[in-house]
Parts: sequence; C-alpha cells; structure tokens
Amino acid sequence: MYLLSVGITAIVCLVLSSSCATTKTASKTEGESVQDETPKEIKITEFILGAGDTVEISVYRHDDLKKTAKIDISGIISYPLVGDIKAAGLGILQFRDKIRDGLSKYIVDPQVSIGLTTIQSQKVIVLGEVKNPGFFQIETSLTALEAISQAGGFTLDGKKKSVLLIRGGMNKPQLITLNLEKALTEGDLTQNVMLQRSDIIYVPRTFISNVDRFFGHLSTIISPLLSLESGYYIGQQIERQGGGASVPAR
Repeated sequence: MYLLSVGITAIVCLVLSSSCATTKTASKTEGESVQDETPKEIKITEFILGAGDTVEISVYRHDDLKKTAKIDISGIISYPLVGDIKAAGLGILQFRDKIRDGLSKYIVDPQVSIGLTTIQSQKVIVLGEVKNPGFFQIETSLTALEAISQAGGFTLDGKKKSVLLIRGGMNKPQLITLNLEKALTEGDLTQNVMLQRSDIIYVPRTFISNVDRFFGHLSTIISPLLSLESGYYIGQQIERQGGGASVPAR
C-alpha cells in the first residue's frame, strides 16, 4: 500500500479572508429537535484538481522524473514519458494512477507521489453528513444542492432543513442556515443559493438551534488544519486504498 501526501491544509487555507460578520438563523420548525450537535471528526476524501493548481510529481528512486507543474487553462499537464494528461476534474489519486500507469511501460512498479503546492482553482468545501466530503471545483456556477450532489448526496442522517453555509473565511464569517429540504420539495430557489469560491457547506445530523455556538465547535475542529504562513501540506496523509483521511476532533 502506497501513501500519498495531499495538501488538505492548502485548500482549507483558502477560506481565510476577512469579511463583515453577519448571522442568519433558521427558524425552528415545529417538532424539530433543537439539541445542538457537536461536530464529529472531519473526514476528507481526495482533492479534485482544477486549472491553475500546481502539483509536485516525484517517482521513488527516479529523481530525473521529479517535476513541479501547473495545470494549464485547458486542464492539461505534460509529463515526461507519459505526455499530456487531462488533470483538471481528476481526483488527486486518479491523477497519480494515470501517471503510474503511463510510466509502467518504462519502469517496473513505479512508486508515484503527488504533492499539492498551490491552489488557484475555484473550490468549495462540503463537510458533514454527505457520502464523500471534500473539496469540489466550481466550473462556471454551482449551487448548494449541486455541491452536495458532487459530494455523493446526503447521508440518511443528514439534516436537510438546517444546512450551514460558511462564507467569507473562518475569522469573521457570514453564517447562513439553508433549508434545502424546502428547496427540494417546494422548489424554493432562495434556499438553494449559488456558491462562491471558498464557501464551506456543512450538513449536520441534528437541527442547529444556535448557529454561532455550533460554529464555535466546528471552528475548533477545522482550525488545527490551517496555516496562515504557508499554503503547503504539513502532514496529512491519505492511504492509497484508505477511503479518505480523517482529522480527529480535539
């Protein structure tokens, strides 16, 4: 089993930008539980590459194949022996496998590692009760429901009536609760908002009665991942067949 270093910290750092703090709290629906949940550990699946992202590619015992490359506007990266690779839209593990498969024609059992060094593509983050939480690219436009769909959809425990949108960074965020069940059942487009770069969607297990307090819990889980000084990976690892990396709650 190979280990792949993935720059999760780099992505989360993109949400660090200042803005005026405003809070919109969803009204309690009759019969809803108002017990605040404590966010569980954050589990991240593989990162989706996009145009403008820069990756560092290395092959064990083949220093001549080490290369840092930026994905061009067409989504292409050119790599020795392999040629042009359509990287944009691929998960970082899928991209690694494409390079490994191409090199296998010339090298026996190549051990390929991918490091993510710069993030410039438009990304949003989807966390909580979705099947494949992670970072997703905005091609031209993306709604909250579309982002959740890209993350595999709601789990059975996902509370559609009380989805949290975090916008404007972790320091002074704008916190908005969305009733996406209303968007799904009644077609209320005011709830299914268009997302912006670095937005975070969190699908909870229970109704969030106090948004500010809940965000206080959530931020303590996300904060250890952040590095203000550097956009580089600082230690998270994803196993080749491990199904995602987890960050334990503190």
